[in-house]
Amino acid sequence: MKKYNIGVDIGASHVSCGLYNIYEKRLEHKIYLLNKMDKTIEIEKSTKKFIEIIKSLIDNLQKECKFEFNEVSSIGLACPGGNIKEEGIFLGSRSLNVTKINWRIALEKYGTKVFTENDCTCAGICEYYINAWDEFVMFTLGSGLGISYMKNGKCISEVGWDISKLNKRVGEKYDKYINSFEGLSKRYNRIKNKKYARTEIFRCIEKNDIDAKILLQEYIRNFIGGIKKIESVYGIGKYSIGGGMSEYDNYFFDKIKENLPGIDIRIAKYKNDSGIIGATMLEYIQWNIYVRVLKRWIDKLEKIAYYITIILKRRAKKMNREKELRSKIKYRGFGCVTITTR
Repeated sequence: MKKYNIGVDIGASHVSCGLYNIYEKRLEHKIYLLNKMDKTIEIEKSTKKFIEIIKSLIDNLQKECKFEFNEVSSIGLACPGGNIKEEGIFLGSRSLNVTKINWRIALEKYGTKVFTENDCTCAGICEYYINAWDEFVMFTLGSGLGISYMKNGKCISEVGWDISKLNKRVGEKYDKYINSFEGLSKRYNRIKNKKYARTEIFRCIEKNDIDAKILLQEYIRNFIGGIKKIESVYGIGKYSIGGGMSEYDNYFFDKIKENLPGIDIRIAKYKNDSGIIGATMLEYIQWNIYVRVLKRWIDKLEKIAYYITIILKRRAKKMNREKELRSKIKYRGFGCVTITTR
């Protein structure tokens, strides 16, 4: 068994890359860079540039950690939006100004297995293994809002889309109950007529900025309202919060938790690193899928074998009866028989 997996978490604000030690079950090292994709250039050129950025990030991780790629079992990529995960294809993103990328071809120089999945789902996979939850909703609060409904380690897209619809506020065309970190920051910037970084709102709260405090209180109320609305329809009862905003949970999480009694809501254990760690687990998820498929086929074969055994037993029983009957028949000539009985 190889020692490492590499996880790459692709976000609109930055890209993170981490080395996960399979034996010790921990993230050994992480590097990241700010995402400064030029949205004015042609999308094909932008896509090629983005691929080179990801490769250079993986190369830098190797230089800093001094590992060999023959020690790496797989590379997993947590990508925003849609993926064809069976083929390792990322369908692209307007916010990144990139089109479809086949990561298995793009990263073939590393000579290892490559897997892709939605970024929020990767965070959910990480939480699934840590909390041993069979069913829960994963939120990632970052540049965008990620919502994944997780069941037995898999994202059920249909339910996730329905929860996204429930999250829209009635009468508010572009508003949501549960919003992203970026959404909160943009509102604050509009109030202040500034272009602050998204973390600035928390620094301003420390300085007793009234606007920042009121805005965060409104955010918390809306978040609670969103959870209650989802609960009224699905009654899931378990929620996990990751993404960049989870790093500042001391400003908002206690208020959310105390206003949702009877609901198990948590900050993701690895917070904004959940996506990277979940990406490193994609290989195991794939193997689990193979195992489940194999188990279903074995179950079917066992049932077939069971019914064949029953049929053969009945046939053998019938043949034995016929044999016994023949042994009791004595021919007397001219078509006459005598059947002896006990």
